[in-house]
Amino acid sequence: MEPTDIIITNVLPTGSSFAVMVDDMTQNIFIPSKSTAQRPVRPGERLQAIVVPNMTHGHKTRWLAVSILDAAPLPQDDALAEMILDTIAFDGRGTVEEIATALNMSDAVISAKLSELAASGQLVRLTCFDFPEEDE
Repeated sequence: MEPTDIIITNVLPTGSSFAVMVDDMTQNIFIPSKSTAQRPVRPGERLQAIVVPNMTHGHKTRWLAVSILDAAPLPQDDALAEMILDTIAFDGRGTVEEIATALNMSDAVISAKLSELAASGQLVRLTCFDFPEEDE
């Protein structure tokens, strides 16, 4: 089995996680907690995993990661960063929700990657607001 390049999209309190394939971000992957027990993962992290068809809950998540390989980061050609920067290139701005919706990804993944881009200097300004919830 060949390793598959993945990006972690969500980590549950149980330790189970979800990811997408780097080559096709519409392909969701379930990662059971036993696969991440030796090394915790975080949203936005890029890894390699052995991925097989999910025979138990394939109707929910098509792929299952049976192991994470040495959890080494992938090479620096960062497809997600490029997609985010392309999305905000027109006017130089966008909310996490707008970017996540445009890329069909979770807010957590986009937020983590934006923080990483700001820390690396690829984004020079990151403004955060905490809007109060509206009364219904």
